[in-house]
Order: sequence, then structure tokens, then C-alpha cells
Amino acid sequence: FPTLHYQNGGVETDPWGRTNVEGLWVAGEVSGGVHGKNRLMGNSTLDCMVFGRRAGISAAEYVKKAKPGRLTLEHLKGYVRMLQEAGIKPKRRAPMLLPDYRGKAVLARTVDLF
Repeated sequence: FPTLHYQNGGVETDPWGRTNVEGLWVAGEVSGGVHGKNRLMGNSTLDCMVFGRRAGISAAEYVKKAKPGRLTLEHLKGYVRMLQEAGIKPKRRAPMLLPDYRGKAVLARTVDLF
């Protein structure tokens, strides 16, 4: 059935799930560098198990050797500047931590019904 089709993402990886972004590994539906960008779901289960494990092993080896840098939010200044240059006015809203999604007050803040 076409509805059972599995769509791989398209993030290109090496055989260990590494991307061209330093320190970023991917596996599963987001990846697409091993079999191509689109395969039926017979490959997907095997792909997730084999390459997910490989990516996990490789990422764990990387983390053991990594030296943590100073934690900053400096990248946000550049992001805001890029938005301003593009004429985009961002809505600044802090995320709700563990909201009660059942309440009307939460729905009123998060869902634009009409």
C-alpha cells in the first residue's frame, strides 16, 4: 500500500551516521545517505536498527574525546540580526514547561482556533 511507504529524510551521512556538521549524527527517517533519499519500509526497520546503533557507537566515541567549551548564547545575536535583515519580526515567547494541555487557559494561549 502506498500509505505504508517510508520516507527517508535526506541528510547525507557517512556509514557511521556522521553529518558534515561537527558533532552531529543522524539515524532513522532523517538520514538518507546510505540507501538514497527514498526507500520502502522493508529497509527502514533494518536501517534504524543497524545505522542507529552505529551512529550511537560513533557518537559515544566522539563524546568521550570531546572537550566541553564555554556555554554561551552568543549565536542568538546573529540569529536575531539575520531575522531583522530579512524583515522578519519574531514573536518572542518562552516555552511552557510541562503545560497542562487540557486547560482552557493553555489552549487559549497556544491554539489559534478561528
